[in-house]
Amino acid sequence: MRPWERPGVDEVAKLLHGNESVVFVAPTGYGKSKSVPRILEEATRAGIAERVIHVLPLRALVEQQYWFLRGELGSAAGYLAGLRLGGDDYSGFMLRRAVVSTLDSFSLNLSRLSVAELGGVLSGVFEGHYELPRAAIFTSVTVLDEAHLYAEPWAEKEPLSRRFMDVALRVLSGSRVPLVVETATMPSSLLARVVNNTGARVVAVCRDCCKKYGLHGCHGVLDRVYEEEHDLRWITVLEKDKVSALDTGLSYAERGRRVLVVANTVRGAIQAYEYIVGKMGCPRDVVLVHGRLGRRDREKALEAMKKAKVIVATQVIEAGVDVDAEILVTEAAAPSSLAQRAGRLCRSKETLAKCQSEPPLVVIYPPGDRPYGESAREAYKEAKRILEKGARIEWRLLDDTRRCQVVYKSFASLVESIEGRRALGRTSHRGPGYELLAYLAMSSVLGSPGPAKKLVESFCSLVRDTGLVSLAIPQGDGKGYDVLETSLSLIQVMGGEKLLWCDNGACKVLVQGYGNVPVEAVIEVTRDRLVKALSSCRDYVRSYPRIVAEASKEAGIRGAQVLPLVKPGRYRSGIGLV
Repeated sequence: MRPWERPGVDEVAKLLHGNESVVFVAPTGYGKSKSVPRILEEATRAGIAERVIHVLPLRALVEQQYWFLRGELGSAAGYLAGLRLGGDDYSGFMLRRAVVSTLDSFSLNLSRLSVAELGGVLSGVFEGHYELPRAAIFTSVTVLDEAHLYAEPWAEKEPLSRRFMDVALRVLSGSRVPLVVETATMPSSLLARVVNNTGARVVAVCRDCCKKYGLHGCHGVLDRVYEEEHDLRWITVLEKDKVSALDTGLSYAERGRRVLVVANTVRGAIQAYEYIVGKMGCPRDVVLVHGRLGRRDREKALEAMKKAKVIVATQVIEAGVDVDAEILVTEAAAPSSLAQRAGRLCRSKETLAKCQSEPPLVVIYPPGDRPYGESAREAYKEAKRILEKGARIEWRLLDDTRRCQVVYKSFASLVESIEGRRALGRTSHRGPGYELLAYLAMSSVLGSPGPAKKLVESFCSLVRDTGLVSLAIPQGDGKGYDVLETSLSLIQVMGGEKLLWCDNGACKVLVQGYGNVPVEAVIEVTRDRLVKALSSCRDYVRSYPRIVAEASKEAGIRGAQVLPLVKPGRYRSGIGLV
């Protein structure tokens, strides 16, 4: 069966053929992302669009999806993200038939900040050819995938990405752009918000979960084949502390079962990794994956995952990494995150067969304070209440079920009872200014990059509370440099100039040219100027493009990016930025 040959995808295609927008709710591992070729085919056949733009929250997901589409569609596929994937498939203006993009890049192009010309636009040299990518967007089907990550239903304050999605959905649907919003774990209060902004129909792959969502026009689609394949006897265990939970996981690893360990913070993941390596005595059997690994270390970790007995990760595993395990040991988190983590179990045919004969196990230990706060503590308490009543938790299917006189409460019930309630009544902590400027940036017929530039100066981004900065990590022994993308706020938290390779009033930077043949050089820039540029959103947006332009000229490299070098000792190979 091809990934898109499923009843749920058929229903989405049918609605698209009728020029309707769709909210597609389906379990983890259902193949939502892999349905894009079918969506493109149906839109083209119906005459409503001849291209599709697939928007994802993480660069790692963009890379995975691009190679999938490249295999299915050949040179018709392209990508837009801060990646170098080889060939000439970078599509800055989004004019390919199928373009995979990060939410950051999509938001900039939609708001008239041309990604392909961003440095010149932000520095005021010119306004860029912003209507080219906008023309592509407004004549495409837009797929917003992993939409729960944009919405962040667990957030204490309403995230910028959720506010952006509100405005973008209103603008796109008002312009009759066909939309497909895909999710597995978004609560009904936020689903209703998407429906109100778009008028979309909801397609949910379940028997009766539409009653739970209570959404008008929600259509449940029964997929008997998928349901039978994933009729698993999930076991959930609550441990009193982290060490007990890790020891439980290790006992299963020793029996030959593949174990995934997930912590809520990088520090927690490193601690768990070091504890497990000390217990098992063989580092080759354990692999560590998190968001502060450089690209080379990340690639090595992804390769090592294929043979590792234990995989230790942060929440980056929820969407950005393709992993397959049988046992999950996890710090308590928001219910949607717990469901995404459990969704990494029993994915391949081989592992699914093992899970059918020996049930998958989810071990949860009490959470720390970050980053989920009260949502994680409530999830732990609610899971305990369910288990104490003699029921179990269904971590894959959207329906509550009964098997052999045992009640299985779907993870969707946890999401609804905790995140659905918490998301209600949340208002923006930024006031109406963001929404007004965002609407002007996206919707006005005779607009300019001005409103979007003001937003970026205030928030560093249109969709997140901080900017993204690429750092260069010296490899030593003439092996060049690895690259780590991190946040402006993390650089500030980790000490700013203490993190960077600065000495005698100057900081080392790597000037790296774009193109198929890498061109790079290390030069020095004034320390005070670089540190100030990384000290706030406004300074970063206004000053950094000038630093890039001047450094590129000095190095003699055109079309370059500039990456500050990390101070030796601040990055540990295989462990990450510390």
